[in-house]
Amino acid sequence: MIWFFRWMFGYVLFFFKGGFAEDFLTDCFSDGIEIRDVALNDDGFTAACNIKTYRKLHRYALRHGGRVKIIKKKGLPFILLPLKNRFGFFVGMLVFVVIISFLSSFIWNVEIVGNSRLSDTAISAYLDNHNLKTGTMWSSIDRDSFCWDMMSDFDDISWVHINKIGTTARVEINETKLADKDGDKEKLQGINVFRKELQVVAYREQKDITVKNRKKYICLHFFTADIPLYIKKEKGDISNQRESFLTIRDTKIPIGITEYEECFLLSSSKTLNDDVLLELARKKMKFQEEKEFDEFEIINKSENHKIDADKCVINTSYIIRRK
Repeated sequence: MIWFFRWMFGYVLFFFKGGFAEDFLTDCFSDGIEIRDVALNDDGFTAACNIKTYRKLHRYALRHGGRVKIIKKKGLPFILLPLKNRFGFFVGMLVFVVIISFLSSFIWNVEIVGNSRLSDTAISAYLDNHNLKTGTMWSSIDRDSFCWDMMSDFDDISWVHINKIGTTARVEINETKLADKDGDKEKLQGINVFRKELQVVAYREQKDITVKNRKKYICLHFFTADIPLYIKKEKGDISNQRESFLTIRDTKIPIGITEYEECFLLSSSKTLNDDVLLELARKKMKFQEEKEFDEFEIINKSENHKIDADKCVINTSYIIRRK
């Protein structure tokens, strides 16, 4: 990375001769002049520095009876220097970037993956009828809405996602599983079934937190004015706010009070072993699952977890439908 920045800003290789090299280097280093890659020889030494630094070296070289001369110039500024008066070159580069950016805003290829029972011909015809085809601009497609519509129109699709890979639209499909002959005979026609993924992270270093103190503050709200009914408010670790306004015939009037509660916490830490850490992560996943899927029925789910030195990560994939 250091070499890259040096190349971006440019640097020179120079030769010092005809004077006292040691005194020259000592003088430069004492004044903070950065010179690197010094290689001594019989006549003096060779070294490298950036462009701005080299302009200062002539004064130091004369002071110690020598002179400096550039051996080689390296870096992007020296590559672009011959082109500084060629306006058309830079305009061409700009036009090229604009054209590439414009062309990349279109779909130039459509891939369909994951389907087995549904034929590529049927899916391609559906995509063409809904304007997901070669030559369509990405900005004209609402991918989330398109996926919902596609899952509703195809009973055999449980989950679908459209990935943007450069100028390629990859349509990834998960088909519904066929019911066993002796199993549940319920059919999924007309039922919106789709896939959802959740991730939770539990950290090995946990803190036991207890509430040390609570303080409440009240502020009177009168139209655009807020009138505090306290002298000084202390900021706690956790802040809660509750507002109460007057209502007339279900219409809220901008007159009321705002109650602030500041909680001050006391914490202590502990380190969990792998079993307890995994159990904690699964509890968090269970809580997240109940929160996310309150109105849905879980048809199937698969879990994988990873435990490392400081945390446990659980990823769970669900197939769900509305109750």
